[in-house]
Amino acid sequence: MAIRKIKILIIGTLGAGKTTLARALQKETGYPYTSIDDCRIGYSDGTIDGEETAWRYFLKACSDISPAILEFSGGGPYVCLVCDALLRSKMPVAIIWIDFPHDLCIERASKREIVVPAPYVWAPIDYSVPAIHSGIEVAWEEIWSVEPSFHARRMTFSRDALSTEVYKRVESYLPGITPERAY
Repeated sequence: MAIRKIKILIIGTLGAGKTTLARALQKETGYPYTSIDDCRIGYSDGTIDGEETAWRYFLKACSDISPAILEFSGGGPYVCLVCDALLRSKMPVAIIWIDFPHDLCIERASKREIVVPAPYVWAPIDYSVPAIHSGIEVAWEEIWSVEPSFHARRMTFSRDALSTEVYKRVESYLPGITPERAY
């Protein structure tokens, strides 16, 4: 994929396919990939201090001056910190919201086998998915889509869209956001 060196932030609710997309982009671009869940697994012990440590590592990846593929929900209490960190990187930033129907995200998230340490108890997935989606909508309207330095695109998919279709849409969007094309 020929794109200028940028940061790519993938956002979306549980079960939207953020990790699948991010890993495919990592393989194609060679950019390092960091997700908040990976930071939680690697650096958190499930306490509040552990959660703060995980976020420090994620924010460091966001503010680093190198290209990267980053992933978190795109909503919640750390949105402004992530935005500020991305701006500090001085890199062009593409933000891609992968938006699938809630019922599919609930179905996918229910099958998740990875345990991510957190200092709080998650609500049931059928409640969490719509709640996270609402938080993303607020952040989208107030931060992601209005920050002039960001190239933000919400990509809505039908329930039957395949991961290859998601990847092709993202792939066709990324080179178009910058005039330079280089690996």
